[in-house]
Amino acid sequence: MAFAGLALFILGLIFVIVAPINKRKNARCSAQTEGRLRDAWIRSHPDGAAGHSYVYSYSVNGVEYQIRSTIRTSQANGPEDTCTIWYNPNKPEEAQPFHYDSVKVYNIILILGIVLIPAGLILSLVGLVLQSM
Repeated sequence: MAFAGLALFILGLIFVIVAPINKRKNARCSAQTEGRLRDAWIRSHPDGAAGHSYVYSYSVNGVEYQIRSTIRTSQANGPEDTCTIWYNPNKPEEAQPFHYDSVKVYNIILILGIVLIPAGLILSLVGLVLQSM
């Protein structure tokens, strides 16, 4: 139980840190251009989990850029498929393969993180108390 509480606490911290960062990036990446999914692969982790990676290319004002993401846009199913890339007009190398019109998703993640932190602490403390008995 203590381990589960610690995991919830850490997940809550990650949500509280990541949600505002991604919310600001989403706001900065307000321009769009056509891009291509260049590569996709699955990375295997020693614990048996798998992580997906995607490489997208796009151009802005004749300059070619590439980004790596763990998110696959629904527009591109395989390499060389076209998709929309959202980029920062002031810094075109900053981009993402998705864009949320509403900030609700970030607010939900932030609230979830705020709830998980104390829940994780309480669960950890209860688990430690029960272990010591």
